[in-house]
Amino acid sequence: MAEPGIYRGLAAVYDRLTAGVDFEAWAEYTEEILFRVGWRPRNVVDLACGTGSTALPLARRGYAVTGVDLSPEMLAVARARAAAAGLTVGFLCQDMRRLELPSPADLITCFHDGMNYLLTEGDLLRTFRRVRRGLVPGGLFVCDFNALTWLAGIAPGAGVLEEPDLRLEWVGHYDAAARVWTLRLTGVLRASGHAFVEEHRERAYPPEAVRELLAEAGLEVLGCYEDFSFRPATAAGRRHFYVARRRR
Repeated sequence: MAEPGIYRGLAAVYDRLTAGVDFEAWAEYTEEILFRVGWRPRNVVDLACGTGSTALPLARRGYAVTGVDLSPEMLAVARARAAAAGLTVGFLCQDMRRLELPSPADLITCFHDGMNYLLTEGDLLRTFRRVRRGLVPGGLFVCDFNALTWLAGIAPGAGVLEEPDLRLEWVGHYDAAARVWTLRLTGVLRASGHAFVEEHRERAYPPEAVRELLAEAGLEVLGCYEDFSFRPATAAGRRHFYVARRRR
């Protein structure tokens, strides 16, 4: 999970940098999963919700949504976006490894590689246990991971984004021994003069490890799917989606 301080500077430009991502498609895929397993949730908790990229599309579909994130800066953007869209969405500033919900949820989600920010299996297990505790009996957990082979295949390198109001430099590399991809960002918001440096790290996990940890946490794994499909996940995939259920 992103540590405190991560996304402080990036929050102001995050939506611009992810403008090419079709987050409505993520919500559509989630609803297809729900249809296939025959589960009709009313309330949804979206972990690592960031600026509300998937929380807001789910709210537009009529769910009672609460977004949870560790970054106050990202949540501030999410609240503003929800208000501008006329959506009622709750937000909690929490570390998902210590998730405490006011009431159990029918569905908990964590998308856009939020889970990869958990850098140890111990952190994954703690989070999965908190998720189980936060679900109603029979409730679903849907999350994704950037796949191991995809993260390992990212070529090391550096780049610069120059725009009238923003300069952003990045350097990325993958540590094969640790299975950790690191991206160091240095940015300047020219209008305010605000400068920031952030280091983002994502760890890759093989599907069998994730399945075992979900089961150890008391969650029944219903499926592990490839890239917005219902094909079984393979080692060559880009992104893996997991569907698990708290046993009744």
